Amino acid sequence: MITWHKSLELRFSTFPVHQQILMICNELNRAANLLDDGEEYKRCIERSLELLDYFIADKNGHLLRESLRIRDIIAEAYISAPKHTKRIQSTLLQMNPTAWRMLNGDNEKHLDPRTP
Repeated sequence: MITWHKSLELRFSTFPVHQQILMICNELNRAANLLDDGEEYKRCIERSLELLDYFIADKNGHLLRESLRIRDIIAEAYISAPKHTKRIQSTLLQMNPTAWRMLNGDNEKHLDPRTP
């Protein structure tokens, strides 16, 4: 597999966990937008796997276990026909409340009848 983010490997662990997760989700979102281009879709999935490997490198406990499960799911998406990645992104975001709120917080406000 190609190394896509050579300069990021050493710096990745310095970013907050929510930002690391969002960076992985960003690649998965790109993949979802490229379902018609199988080659580019696979490149996005490869980049998400690479970032997830950087993420896993310094984790332990529940974050490590969940990350390894998600890695299996992303790897399955890589070897199968292109498909939407929203479920994978949602699972990733649920690992960190800050990341979840950053992408879903506004939607929840609109669903709350008490919010104008």
